[in-house]
Amino acid sequence: METAKKLKLKSSRFFEKEMSSKAQELIEEIKLKDRSHLRLREWYKRNHYEKSLKELRKQYEKYFTIAKVDGRTFTSEQFVNQFEIPDIPCIITNTTDDWNVDKYWTFEKLYQLYKETCFKIGEDDKGRKLRLPFKYFLEYLVYNKDDSPLYLFESSVEDMKDGGADMIGRYKQHKYFKEDFFSMVGEKHRPPYRWFLVGPKRSGTTVHIDPLMTSAWNTSLQGHKLWVLFPPDIPKSIVKAKGLAAKKEIDPEVLDESIDYFFYALPKLIEKEGADNLKIIMCVQGPGDTIFVPGGWWHAVLNLDNSVALTQNFMSINNFDKIWRSVRDERPKFSQRLLEAFKEQRSDLYERALKLDDIDKNEFRVLNDANPLSSDDSSGSSSSSSSSSSSSSSNSDDD
Repeated sequence: METAKKLKLKSSRFFEKEMSSKAQELIEEIKLKDRSHLRLREWYKRNHYEKSLKELRKQYEKYFTIAKVDGRTFTSEQFVNQFEIPDIPCIITNTTDDWNVDKYWTFEKLYQLYKETCFKIGEDDKGRKLRLPFKYFLEYLVYNKDDSPLYLFESSVEDMKDGGADMIGRYKQHKYFKEDFFSMVGEKHRPPYRWFLVGPKRSGTTVHIDPLMTSAWNTSLQGHKLWVLFPPDIPKSIVKAKGLAAKKEIDPEVLDESIDYFFYALPKLIEKEGADNLKIIMCVQGPGDTIFVPGGWWHAVLNLDNSVALTQNFMSINNFDKIWRSVRDERPKFSQRLLEAFKEQRSDLYERALKLDDIDKNEFRVLNDANPLSSDDSSGSSSSSSSSSSSSSSNSDDD
């Protein structure tokens, strides 16, 4: 009841003692498919519901070193020069002044607009989307006591029925992120890039890199998120604390969920490696804040309270080289489609992509000449030793 009042929800379904039997039935069915390794009672075995996220936030305040700028006065040119080109994360405040947040983006307004719309709140073991009507998900958000709750993470907004597609017209593209070369292939052919997020308190995404080295922006409309970011040169094994798990210094289970990562793994990681050596950047993002995450940066996110956010990944002229190399090596069919789009619409990008391919082929030949025993006589192949990084395919807050 207290949660419903705080979120200014009005329907009687949010003021009962517990979820309706229908909501509980559907949620339990999804839980068993989304995390098939867990029994239902194991969703709340760590009692995180009783722990203070305010204290967790205070624990990390000394690492809140992210740069902040005001979106009302900070220019696009300043953003490019100070953050995008040098690949530095930042928070841009006051970015939703013209988004009509009270009209479209409160929990009550979202309930009125989309209560019958089915959104993705998980995946089964085969990667199939698990969907639930929004009215039942909001019940779950109000009543649940799970350690790491289910997270509404919808990427197919433009294809949604029951009014979901209208959502795209209810926010404006930030002036800093209007350039996105993936759009040149059309909506149907590009990888997922836009997500609508509704995160119950304690939900989140564990540490990962966004796919294809894309950069991302994430705008909070409701609620606060705790972020930790690591630069690309910090090894995956360290960021993911695999060594600590292997040495039994932490339970491997605590690496699976965001809240466990922040409660158990990250403190041990900082103690073991040192914050300066990890080069960590942390922050709390609040309503109206937009965070910029450069491509290749590791990050994890925890919802400190019930949240609503939008996020998009993008390819611009300033991150072109690393994204092209990643797309070329990880998604060859898509890279060919993208290259054709460049050829037809932007000859400068087409020439730039071909030049990068030539550079990488030459480097590959030099490597093989220096190490002839490692060659498999396929040095003429286009599969070069590019700087592409392994990207996580898991959902993210850039999300």
